[in-house]
Amino acid sequence: MSIFDFEKQLGFYGSYHNDKTNKAIHTVFVPTILWSALVWFHNIPVGPVDGAVVGLVLFNAYYISLNAVAGLLYIPFAATLLYTSYLFNQNVAEAIPISVGIHVLSWIMQFYGHGVHEGRAPALLDNLFQSLVLAPFFVWVHILFQFGFRPDLRAKLQKQVDSSIKAWKAEKARKAN
Repeated sequence: MSIFDFEKQLGFYGSYHNDKTNKAIHTVFVPTILWSALVWFHNIPVGPVDGAVVGLVLFNAYYISLNAVAGLLYIPFAATLLYTSYLFNQNVAEAIPISVGIHVLSWIMQFYGHGVHEGRAPALLDNLFQSLVLAPFFVWVHILFQFGFRPDLRAKLQKQVDSSIKAWKAEKARKAN
């Protein structure tokens, strides 16, 4: 699967995130994982900026290459994450230990969502790149779908996700017998 194939990447991600509760958990905690990591990366100088700025610019350039409209709409949200993580890093004495706690709690919630609600291992076990780099964008696109973004794509992806989940369940049942 090409890392630049927006529809295939969304379909793969969606097949691991179809339960409403799991989607809600991801909507809250994927951005929190990114935010807490940004807190850490503000401490890594990269020329006149820091690692958080470089990382988020690279992420967003990739997101724009996947889908220009959704990627451009993500910029204000990304800028908010960047700015608030910077303020937290600069103004909270225990910023790193607190952000580590937030990060760990957020990952625990991800695993809880998959184990209890989705009933399926997280996608990171099958595609680490997607889990670490693409998850924030996929959560963003899911939010955009709620506001009517690309209803044709949403319907097409849901059919693909339903088919993928059906095949996964059939394979799981076959292995159980």
